[in-house]
Amino acid sequence: MTFSQIWDTGFKSIMIFIGTVFVWLCFFEKAFADRGFSVLLMNTIGIVLAGAFFIVTRRRCIRERDAANAEIAALIKEVE
Repeated sequence: MTFSQIWDTGFKSIMIFIGTVFVWLCFFEKAFADRGFSVLLMNTIGIVLAGAFFIVTRRRCIRERDAANAEIAALIKEVE
């Protein structure tokens, strides 16, 4: 991944975490009697979602780079 891809993916991961917090506080917080457990669960879910997004995006970038490298290698082989 390039620096710009890491920066963009990291920012989107943070936004996913923040979005999870807002959705949790609006819709799910009331269902829990213990606020501490609710916050722990909210943070865990937010971190898992953000981390999963980062990992999936990283894998996609690696696949795209490998495909581009294979295409370049094929073009170079054609020229030789």
